Amino acid sequence: MKGSEEIREGQLIFAKECSACHGVRGKGAGSPSLAMGVVAPDLTGIKQRNGGYFPREFVSRFIMGRLEKEDPFSAMPDFSTVGLRHVYPNGGADGEVLETDFANLLDYLEAIQE
Repeated sequence: MKGSEEIREGQLIFAKECSACHGVRGKGAGSPSLAMGVVAPDLTGIKQRNGGYFPREFVSRFIMGRLEKEDPFSAMPDFSTVGLRHVYPNGGADGEVLETDFANLLDYLEAIQE
């Protein structure tokens, strides 16, 4: 996990890309997911659900659609195919995922673990 600047940038990316479904604090109470009748997972409990370990590589692969989802009809988008929608602090073009920005997002997710 990185320092506060990387976590802050990851928080900005989370706010733009993830909070609509996972909620502002990652607790899974975003309006779009609730409107679809789906409760997005609480992302603050990933570490707790994995015996006190944050499975960074697993989370990365899941977000980017590199793992088979338990529910093939999951509302969770495969970001490797739909792209991300915003320009990020590290210079990525619209829809482009930069490795640095993605690492910052993972740093933020690790930082919010309870």
